[in-house]
Amino acid sequence: MKPSNLRQMMQYKLIYPPQWNPMNPHFSLYTLGGFMRSRGLNYQPYDLNVEFFRTILSVKYLDYSLGRARNARDFLKMRVQMGLLCRERTTEFGALCARFLELQKYLGPQRRMWYSVRKALPEAVSVFGDKEKFYDPVRLLRAYITIDKALDLISLPYYPSRLRFNDFSAPSQPLTVEGLIKFTADRDDNIFMPFMEMKAAELARELRASGDMFIVGISINSHSQLYGGLTLARLLRDMHLPNAHISLGGNYFMRLWEALLLKPRFMECFADSVIWGEGELPLLALYRALEEGRPLNEVPNLLYRDDSGNVVFNAGVEPLPLAERAAPCLDGLDLSRYFTPEIVISTRTSKGCYWQKCTFCDSDYGVKHDTCPVERVLDEWKMLAEEYGIRNFELIDEAMTPTYMAELCRRIVREGLKVNFFGNGRTDKEFTAPIFRTLREGGLTMVLWGLESASERVLKLINKGVDINRRLDILREAHEAGIWNFAYIFFGFPSETEEEAQKTIDMICQNTDIINAYGRSVFTLGKQSKIRCSAKQLGIVDMIADDQEFSTILNYRVTRGMDRQAALRMAERCRQQCIVAYGIPIWMFLRYREVIHLYLKEKGHAFLTDHKLSEAEWAEVRGSFAPAAEKELAYGYVSNDDTLTLEN
Repeated sequence: MKPSNLRQMMQYKLIYPPQWNPMNPHFSLYTLGGFMRSRGLNYQPYDLNVEFFRTILSVKYLDYSLGRARNARDFLKMRVQMGLLCRERTTEFGALCARFLELQKYLGPQRRMWYSVRKALPEAVSVFGDKEKFYDPVRLLRAYITIDKALDLISLPYYPSRLRFNDFSAPSQPLTVEGLIKFTADRDDNIFMPFMEMKAAELARELRASGDMFIVGISINSHSQLYGGLTLARLLRDMHLPNAHISLGGNYFMRLWEALLLKPRFMECFADSVIWGEGELPLLALYRALEEGRPLNEVPNLLYRDDSGNVVFNAGVEPLPLAERAAPCLDGLDLSRYFTPEIVISTRTSKGCYWQKCTFCDSDYGVKHDTCPVERVLDEWKMLAEEYGIRNFELIDEAMTPTYMAELCRRIVREGLKVNFFGNGRTDKEFTAPIFRTLREGGLTMVLWGLESASERVLKLINKGVDINRRLDILREAHEAGIWNFAYIFFGFPSETEEEAQKTIDMICQNTDIINAYGRSVFTLGKQSKIRCSAKQLGIVDMIADDQEFSTILNYRVTRGMDRQAALRMAERCRQQCIVAYGIPIWMFLRYREVIHLYLKEKGHAFLTDHKLSEAEWAEVRGSFAPAAEKELAYGYVSNDDTLTLEN
C-alpha cells in the first residue's frame, strides 16, 4: 500500500478539556492544528472546554443540577442522622456534615437563588456574543454575576469542589495518582463526569464506526484541566477501543514526567502514551510510528508502557525553532461558540524569557530562548485577519523585547495593518518615550508589567535585574504615550516583612495616575523555580514538603518574614487600600486581561480610568437576584435518576 493511502487510515483528534477560561480558543488547538495540516495529516480539533460551559450554562442543566442537589441532600440527611446517632467523630463524617449544610442552605433559606439565576441565565450568556451588550459595562457585570451564581449552584452537588469561569478547585481531592484515579471513577464527586460520559460515548461511536486508526490527543496545560481531561481519558481507556491510541500532552506534563516513571498505575489507567515538552515533532513521530506499525521506542519526548507493562521514557528532541513553525489554523473551531464578541488570539514573538534569572520563576523550565522573525509574525497576523477576521492579539511572550517590538510596530504602521495587541513587559531601560509612541501607533493597548515589589532588598533576592529608581519613569512614559499600565505584584516572597509589603501597597496607591490597574497574588514556590535549589542554604526556607506528585508547587515554611497567612492578610489589605485610592473604576470589574484589552480598544483609555458605576447602575447590576415570590419556585424536577441527556 502506498504511503499516501496508509496516511488516510490514521487520524488525529486533539481534545482540549475543561476547565479553562472559555472566552477564546487555546493556543495549543490552533498551533498544533497548523503544524498537522502543514504536514498533510488528518487532524480534528475538539474544544470540549467551551462546549462544556455552553452545556452547563443553560436552564436545562441548572434544572438537572437542582435535581442532583435535592437527591444528594436527601441522602446526606439520612447519613448525617445515622452518624450523629452513632456518635461518629471522623474527618470523613465532618466533611459529609459540611456538605449537607451547604446543600441545605441553598435548598432552604437561599432557595430563591435557583429561580433568580434560572430567570437571568439566558440573557447573561447572550451578552458574551453580542457586541453592543458586551461593551455595555452594566450588562457585562450583570452577566458576570449571574454566571458566578449559576456556577455556584451547578457546583453545589459536588461541594466542596467549585467551578468558576477561570478556575476549578477540588480541595478534598489530593493531586496524587491514587487521588486522581479515585476522582475519575466517582460519579458523586466528579462534576465533569456527566458531560464527559456523553462525549466519551459520542467519540466511541465515531471511532467504532470507522475503520481508521486514531490518536486521541488530550491537551492538559494546567492543574484545573487534570480532573476533566483525565476523566475523559479514563472513560475512553475503559472502553478498550482497539483502533484508538490515547495520548496525553501539554506543558503541564513537562514538569511531571519523572513522577510518571515512578507511578506506572497512572499510565495503566489513563493513557497509552504521554508526550512531554513541546509536542509538534514528537507528535509527528508518534503519528508515523503508529501509521507504519513501528515500535514506539524511536518516538522522542514520549512516555509509554512497553509489552511488559513497564513505563519507558524516550529521550527528548530539540523543538522546532519559531521561524519554522507552521501558521496557526483555526479550521474546525466554531469561533461563535466562545464567550466573547471578538476573538483575541494568543500568539508569540519569542519563546522563553530573555532575562531568565528571576529566582521565583519557573516558566522557563526546559525552554530555550528563541525569537520569531518579524516578517513571520506579520504574515501570521495578516493571514488571521484575512481568513478569520481576527484583529486582536495577546502576546504570550514572557516579556516583550523593546527593540524587537518597536521594529514590529513600525512594520505594522508601514503596511497599514489594523490590529490591536497587548503583552507582558519588563521595566528595562531600553524602553523609552519614542519607543512607546511607536508601540502605541502599532496597536499596543496595554503592557502587563512585572513590578513584583517596591522593596529593593526583595527585588535583589528575586534577581529582577532592573533599576528600581527608573521603573516609575518608564511607566509614566508609557502612560503619556497612551498605553495602559497594568502592574503585577505579589506578597510573601520568603523573608519579606509586613513593612516591605506595605511599601508595595504604597507604591500602587500613590501612583494611580500611571499605574492604571494592578493584579495581586501571593507567592507560591514552584517545583522548578530557581530559589528551590538555594533556599535552605540561604536560610530563606526552613522546610520543603513534596507529598503530591501532580502538584507543581511545594509546601514550605519560612524562618523569618511573613508566613502564608500573613501574606494573604497583606493581599487583602492591598485590595482595601486600593479601593480607596482608585475609587472603584470600571476596570476593577472587567476581570480578564482580554476584556480589559477589548474595552481599551473599543472605549479608550479615559473610559476605563474615569467611568464609575452610579448608584442606579449598581442597583441594576444587583437587580438580577431580587427575592422571588415563593410561588415562582415551582419549576424543574425532582428525580432519583441522576443521568443526563442533553441535545448538542
